[in-house]
Amino acid sequence: MGYVRKINAIQWNNGNYKTIEEECVEDKHAYLFIDNLPPRKFATYPRDLDDFAVGYCLGEGLIKNYQDIETIKINKTDIKITTKYCHEKNETKELQGIESDSAGGLRSKLNKIEVVESDLKIDASKIIKDMIHLKENAIIWSKTGGVHVAQLICEDNCIIREDVSRHVAVDKVIGAACRENYNFSKSYISYSGRMPSDMLAKIIRVKIPIIISNAAPASSGIDIASEGNITMIGFVRENRFTVYSAPERINFDK
Repeated sequence: MGYVRKINAIQWNNGNYKTIEEECVEDKHAYLFIDNLPPRKFATYPRDLDDFAVGYCLGEGLIKNYQDIETIKINKTDIKITTKYCHEKNETKELQGIESDSAGGLRSKLNKIEVVESDLKIDASKIIKDMIHLKENAIIWSKTGGVHVAQLICEDNCIIREDVSRHVAVDKVIGAACRENYNFSKSYISYSGRMPSDMLAKIIRVKIPIIISNAAPASSGIDIASEGNITMIGFVRENRFTVYSAPERINFDK
């Protein structure tokens, strides 16, 4: 399996220790070049970089759909994208980006929150089953514990991607779904990792109505989710979860 390396380590357990062989993820720096904008640097697990590039551009408001991309060229961990918008260096500060609070590189500021309209509803029991499915199919995480995992579900279809950055993992599933022409208003995301404002910003831009995590929300994320009518669900465990906004999309009795 690519980008997973075996290392020797010493394991201590209740006063006893031994030499063991561990598997760890090899994270790399990827550079994203979009039109003539300054390059953007990300810590990433360097697979599915084309999915990441598409999802990133969508989530940052640089394109509106997959047809807005003219070319994607990948050379090792350098990703070059040209779009029909021909973004330039002298564009607004929003497009040039701000630092994210994670390994997600530069992220655009959300200046306007548009309300997400969707009639999607999911059963409470399905939320628990989806998180189990996520963990069971987190191949790199199960080997190394060193990545986040995200899945996008649309009706009977499911896409799973992993990355050292929770942001990039979500970018990857969004990009993959866009390339397959999924209907985002009928889709939802479950993933591992906190839910801060910059994560919710990308969800609102692509108009995905539900985000689910086994981790905690940040108050900034709750504020954006509430204003944008996003259903935010956190702390998914074996038999419980917490809904922070737009609970009408959950069938609590099923």
